[in-house]
Amino acid sequence: MKKLLLGITFVLFINLFLMGEAIEKIIVEGNKKVSKDTILFYIKSAENGLYSASMLKEDFKSLWNTGFFENISIETEEGTAGKIVKVIVKENLLIKSVAFKTGKKIKETDIVEKLQQNNITLLAFSYFNPTKIKRVEKIIKDMLLEKGYNQGKVNILTKEDKDQVDITVQVSQGPKTRIGAVEFPGLQGTGVSPSFLRWGMKNNKVHNILSIFSSKDVYNTEKVAEDLDEVKLRLQQKGFLEAKVGTPNFSMIPKYSVFGNYQSMMKISIPVEVGPRYQIGDIKVEGNKIIKTEYLLNTLKMKKGKTYNVKKRNKSIEEILKIYRSLGYIYCNVAPLDDLDPVKKIADLTLRFTEGEVAYLGKLEFKGNTFTKDHVIRREWFLYEGERLNMNALEDCITRMKQLGLVTIEKMPEFKPDPKNPQKVDILAEVRELNRQQINFNVGYSGYDGWFIALGYSTQNFMGMGETFSINLQNGTRSKNYSLSFTEPYLFNLPASLGLSIHKSSLEYPFLYTRKGEGFGISSSFRFWRYYGASLGYDFENVEISDVNAGLDLLNNPYYYMYYSEGKRKISSLSPTLYYSTVDSPIFPTSGTKYLINYGYSGGFLGGDISMHKLKLQFVKFIPLWKRKHTIGIQAVYQGLKGFGDNEVPIYEKYFLGGEQSIRGYDIYRIGPRTESGAITGGTKAFFLNFEYQIPITPQFSAVAYYDMGNAYDKGVPISFNNFYSSTGLELKVFIPMLNVPFRLIFAYNSRLLFKTDSHFAFRFAVGPSFN
Repeated sequence: MKKLLLGITFVLFINLFLMGEAIEKIIVEGNKKVSKDTILFYIKSAENGLYSASMLKEDFKSLWNTGFFENISIETEEGTAGKIVKVIVKENLLIKSVAFKTGKKIKETDIVEKLQQNNITLLAFSYFNPTKIKRVEKIIKDMLLEKGYNQGKVNILTKEDKDQVDITVQVSQGPKTRIGAVEFPGLQGTGVSPSFLRWGMKNNKVHNILSIFSSKDVYNTEKVAEDLDEVKLRLQQKGFLEAKVGTPNFSMIPKYSVFGNYQSMMKISIPVEVGPRYQIGDIKVEGNKIIKTEYLLNTLKMKKGKTYNVKKRNKSIEEILKIYRSLGYIYCNVAPLDDLDPVKKIADLTLRFTEGEVAYLGKLEFKGNTFTKDHVIRREWFLYEGERLNMNALEDCITRMKQLGLVTIEKMPEFKPDPKNPQKVDILAEVRELNRQQINFNVGYSGYDGWFIALGYSTQNFMGMGETFSINLQNGTRSKNYSLSFTEPYLFNLPASLGLSIHKSSLEYPFLYTRKGEGFGISSSFRFWRYYGASLGYDFENVEISDVNAGLDLLNNPYYYMYYSEGKRKISSLSPTLYYSTVDSPIFPTSGTKYLINYGYSGGFLGGDISMHKLKLQFVKFIPLWKRKHTIGIQAVYQGLKGFGDNEVPIYEKYFLGGEQSIRGYDIYRIGPRTESGAITGGTKAFFLNFEYQIPITPQFSAVAYYDMGNAYDKGVPISFNNFYSSTGLELKVFIPMLNVPFRLIFAYNSRLLFKTDSHFAFRFAVGPSFN
């Protein structure tokens, strides 16, 4: 065995020298600060090792990438026992100091952070590298362009002192280049409005009043190509399928800004050649097997003889693909083929389908939930492993995650097809956990509570199981509230919740009365199909009424005395609810629809001193605009009640509008029927509408324009738009992450006054969402 090993070693030794020469010696020249050992560490060639020209090339790259050297050369010569390798270097200077001279908008900290994001450090006592300096210059110039400083300049000055260098980074941001005009030579006589094309330019807009909020009037050279593509698409929407958009020309013009400043702005001239306008000819479908041709043609929003609209065509294809993907055909592809006849100006359309195979969900995994249990998230999904992969259901799952309030999904999940079986697709959803618990200590003012001090603890994810638990203690000038509640969202592992609560409260209704109550509640809800659900709640409360306003004339009527006078009463009520909701967030909604029907029954067989029926109908709609950045919100609410038996409805169960939860420009409980003396008595029905347009300024700050209208009515008085109170104005929302709720500053104009001494203008402060 030993002889065999010696033989193999001898053969390998002979082969080594037969294959090439050895390196006799490695000589390093020109190095001063970098030691020879450091240089040898970065190369693979070694003394007494095998000489390789290709390996020396790799050694050269390795040394160059260190950034230590300004110049490197590797030479070889014959020695007595092999090759002699000479590594000749010229070292880079050592950076002695780095200084930044910047403006107010581009700060040193911003530059350093941006450089770090690009894996670049510019520090004293590191090696000077001209290539790195050029990269630094480009990165800073890109920063200026991103912020709209197209006239900004970057100069990096160097001052050598022996083997060291001082670096000064000078950044002159200059003025922002705003766009004063956009014109389209060649568009005349086509019937297409220039404003229609300008409206499609999302990144380079003409300076106007909205520029105060969006800053889209600042010239963005990086986004010009994107805007030109949109201009071409808009021409194709008008039937100009062969439209060409040329290279834009730029010039400067004087123009007044919206603030009245006379300044130099940019004029962009975009030449266009529209060509013939095409009508839709024959429409054919090829390659479809799963869905019938007649159904697909009916789905198209295009008809023969109409102007060919590329946007409608693409939208129709999206709708068709959505249908296919709801059936599990996620690999389906539709290729539109246009056959143009420029003489007849007719374009025949063929939709060529490649349906692919059905995809099934393999593994469903979640990432990022360090506290929330995996099954708490999984049970809220409408997709199950082994079933067809329904992409519509996946979108519903993401919406449901946002509704839950425990975690959110900020990007589409990652799809991983099985290499062995492409029909099987694994999904990895990256989630971000929201504030699962809050400990609050607040001192503040609210329209409903007056000045208050509050201490509370709440969690929507108790022990990571999704339970809701809260305890709140609040004491204020107008209200006192002490409550404890707990909700189990999945009772017996079913989509049914069970909630328990106890409370003690006192609330002063301005100019009306003071209501004190203590009691408990039991509730259960059940989601029977995706966004459809129902709930049932029972509440029992001991109520005490005091400090009744003597101006309420009804108190002098003996028949109503029991129901409007001071004293104690018991309320026992049962309240079933049906609802449908796709609203994506309980605190910051941006999309979705909600329908709610709630019925309340008090007294009768339940006992208690108050017998009545209550009904609430609610409609909510949130519409995202501008790529989901802006939001339109709409709410309509109807409420009605009626006593039964020999009982009349007490005043503290009636409806009073006003405040941030109904008509936000008026004080709380100030809108409703009044006696001849002016005392408010409350309505047996109420109706109000809310409209708002929300514009996010920063992640923590939003501006909201709103319009509210409505009224409360007594028995026998019909609801009339001619008898509405309305409020319009501006609301500023500030999100406090620690509290996980928005603070609202409301500036209102009330068109109809309650009293002659009131002002049309009002300011209000509120906490929480306006409606959801």
